[in-house]
Amino acid sequence: MDFLKPFLLKLGYCSKPQFIIIGTQKGGTSGLFNILNQHSLLYGSSQKEVHYFDNDEWYEQNKLEEYHSYFPLPHQIPKGAKVFEASPLYLFHPKAAERLYSYNPKLKLIILLRNPVERAFSAWTMYHHHFSNQLSSRHDPRSFSQAIHYELNHLQTSDYYSDFRSYLKRGIYVNQIQNFLKFFPRKQLLAIESASLKNDFDPTIREILNFIGIPYAKLENITSNKSQINDKNQYQQEMKALHQFFEPFNKQLFDLLDTNWNWDYKT
Repeated sequence: MDFLKPFLLKLGYCSKPQFIIIGTQKGGTSGLFNILNQHSLLYGSSQKEVHYFDNDEWYEQNKLEEYHSYFPLPHQIPKGAKVFEASPLYLFHPKAAERLYSYNPKLKLIILLRNPVERAFSAWTMYHHHFSNQLSSRHDPRSFSQAIHYELNHLQTSDYYSDFRSYLKRGIYVNQIQNFLKFFPRKQLLAIESASLKNDFDPTIREILNFIGIPYAKLENITSNKSQINDKNQYQQEMKALHQFFEPFNKQLFDLLDTNWNWDYKT
């Protein structure tokens, strides 16, 4: 049957995601994708990060058939099951919200949000250490201090296209969520603190499954991207400065979401 799939997709015989995990980078999206994929009624895309709605060239070519090829065909999905994907760049990409709404205005969107200081440092660790060999074009040779100070000095002039790393701007979550709220009603967005998957796993999974309309099932906690590199102690001054930088944005975020996560500075 696989050899027929391209033909069937051209005829419009395809599955479409009913919900998507849209962010944030280094927020635990890989872990959540793998956790939900254990559920008998949830079918994740064959590739976790499909990146259709943040790939300008791919999207503008309107290659929906290729996008839908990452999902099972309708006859392969049990009644009541749902398909999904997780591309954490969707949250930050300036055009993804409008594109997702044009694709399906009834989409449900899950956002995992991590303390933005910890997220920034984790992202730098990835670009600086882990991309040094395998993905040299994405390698960041700068120290964390150099990278942060550069972005602080160019915050008003940089954008998604001029700085794809955006250690700081990716952590200003309130702006990104407000962009999505221009298109989607609040009830279709679920924002979860990523730490809750570690500290309150079962209640958090219950909340997520209830949000997407799937019966509860006991799922195993799965963590991904466990870095063995941690040189955070070298950058305590920078970490403290970033907590002060993000504090007003976090307050706006908590007001918007009617919550108050414990993102205070810790030594």
